[in-house]
Amino acid sequence: MTDAQKAVYAFLAENRILYRHAYHKRVSTISECALPEKLLGGCMPKNLLLTPRNESAYYLLVMHPESEFKTGLVSKQAASSRLSFASDEALHALFHTHSGALSPFGFLFDRENRVRLLIDRRLLMEEKLIFHPLENTASVLLENALFFEKVVPLFNRAPTFIDMPEIRKDL
Repeated sequence: MTDAQKAVYAFLAENRILYRHAYHKRVSTISECALPEKLLGGCMPKNLLLTPRNESAYYLLVMHPESEFKTGLVSKQAASSRLSFASDEALHALFHTHSGALSPFGFLFDRENRVRLLIDRRLLMEEKLIFHPLENTASVLLENALFFEKVVPLFNRAPTFIDMPEIRKDL
């Protein structure tokens, strides 16, 4: 278990946050996330670390797995210049994790509040949310209300809710 993963479980215990978790094979794509969703019974959002070209700001976008990422739409709602994916180096420096394991738990390491939180409004409709504890060989299930009403405030982030289009399945 990595130090970052240990910090996530310690944070959950210290704040008396009820959760379920499961260990599983490494999952790196949203289609592979069907495994933890089946094991735990919830929705696993896509988590993207974004930044404008000059890296003057960072954004964690937590989006519904059936939403389509459109950089122009997200950038506009975030009131930012055009956003693209942050580097693996930034991901490690800011959130102590790697590509495929990113989650809001990374805010435990962003003590300078450099990363803003963007949340796809569609996630408000899900009963349960699943996140990696900064390692993609495990997943943590949280009740939606608990995540939004207790966990997010503990991260000391005021989320910006954004509207994203659903992925077209007729293509």
